[in-house]
Parts: sequence; structure tokens; C-alpha cells
Amino acid sequence: MDASLPVLDQYVDQRVDCMVDAGLLDEVYDIFNLNADYTRGLLQAIGVREFETFLRENVVEARFDNESYSTDISVSLKSVDTGDKILKENMRAILNSCDDSKPSIILKEAIDKVKLNTRRLIRRQRRMIVRLQKLFGWDIHVLDATDSILSKSDDTWANQVVEPAVKIVRSFLSQEGTSVPGEECPNGVGTRILERELWTQYVCKACGDKVLRGAHEWEQHIQGRSHRKRKSKLRKSQVDFVAEKQHQASQIGDEFSVSDSDYFLIRE
Repeated sequence: MDASLPVLDQYVDQRVDCMVDAGLLDEVYDIFNLNADYTRGLLQAIGVREFETFLRENVVEARFDNESYSTDISVSLKSVDTGDKILKENMRAILNSCDDSKPSIILKEAIDKVKLNTRRLIRRQRRMIVRLQKLFGWDIHVLDATDSILSKSDDTWANQVVEPAVKIVRSFLSQEGTSVPGEECPNGVGTRILERELWTQYVCKACGDKVLRGAHEWEQHIQGRSHRKRKSKLRKSQVDFVAEKQHQASQIGDEFSVSDSDYFLIRE
């Protein structure tokens, strides 16, 4: 099953937002280990390592001040004491806040990293399927779920994905061959998806509205050193700007909040 990359990217972003709303941050907080190395082994998996900077700087150190934990990364840090509950509430407050403080910016960047890394995982998985097809000559049937994802319709999902998939599996199990039965899954679906992606246009705000054509060109661009340096510089400028404004406000004793028109967030 496959879909157009722009549609998959949008679906991933929405899915991560739903996970955050459902309590992802609480789970990350419970799992996080201050002594773990999130650049090695299974700890590199998507979901916790993206929040390491935020947790170290804003939440977890307070939890570890008066406690000693094992360096064994398999040890779970789940706790139900009052201190943990307060810290989790503070973390959710940062997430739901409308201000642009440094903790809020770092947390939003961490969530964006989860989305970005998941989108990259999708691309790696697609490339792997293509390699397996070429190396072993697998007869892979592609089911296009683009319309189903866009429409969010159970009927579209059943007609365009479930029914063709069931027919393919039944054909295989009955040893009638692996050809696609019927017209629900016509030949060339995968080719049409790739062709459609070649015409997709991406605009990079961080690089002065630079236009990229096609998912491959976009992926190469966002992984490039120039893009990453520019994005990092702009984000640092944003954090410094907010800190300076808050410092000025503290000097005059007035509350200060930065409006959306004062700056813009850098997104890919």
C-alpha cells in the first residue's frame, strides 16, 4: 500500500499531533533516562531522542536533583509521586502555552523533529521496497491509498484498498498466480504515484522561498548543509530575539509578549 508523498507527509503530521494530544509527552517523560545515550542502538528509534534537549533543560534535571538512578538504560523511570505529576503538568502547560519562550520553542522543535524523522522513515521504507523488487524480482502489487487518506471515507478505503488486497491474497493462496485480479488494482499504479510526485512543488521558507520540484529534490535539499545551517541560524536568532525582549520587559517591570507579527517560525 502506498500513497502520494505530500499526502503521506500530511497524514504523518496529523498523526503525530494526535499522539501528542493523547499523551505522548507523558510517555516520553516516563521512559526518558538522564544517563542514556540516545545516539546508539535501539535508543535511536523515533519517539524519545527528539525530546532529549527539552527534557534535559526544562524538566528532568529537577526530577533527578535528589535521586540516584541506575545507569542501566533498561530501567524504567515511571513514578507516581507528586513531584512527577507537577513536572508533567508543567510540561503540558509549556506545550499549550501561547507564548514564545525558549522552552516552548524547543518543545515545538522536538515535535517537528518527530514528524520530520517519521517522514524520512517513510522514504527509506519506500526505497527499500524498490531495492527488494529489483534484487529479487518480487512481483509487488501497489495499492494507491491516496484518495482514501484524503477522503477519510470507509467506503473508499474498502473499495480501493481492502477489496483489491483481499483478492490479491486469495489469488496467491489459491496458487492461481500473483497477477492482480480485476480492474480495482490496475497495472502501473506505483508508476503513476511516482510520476505525480515528480510534479509536486515544494517551497522552503527557511531558504527565502526557494522552490523545489519533486519529493526527491526536496528531500535532498532539507538534508543539505546549507539548508540546515540557515535553519539553525534563523531559529537561534528567534530564540535570542525572544530572550532579549523578555529581558527588556523585566528591566521596565512590565509583562511582555511577542505577537505573531513580530517574527515567524521556520518550518520545512
